Amino acid sequence: MGHVGRVAGTYEWVVRGLPYIIVYQTGVADPDEVLILGVFHAARDRERE
Repeated sequence: MGHVGRVAGTYEWVVRGLPYIIVYQTGVADPDEVLILGVFHAARDRERE
């Protein structure tokens, strides 16, 4: 799910119907593992942080 993220090795999933973007990466040791790196409000300016 999601699309390739701004940082190499990450993905971003836009939550349909909600103003949130979930940034995650898949597990290195276990491909079935998902590591949530952050949840951001879509209106937030992530470029400035």
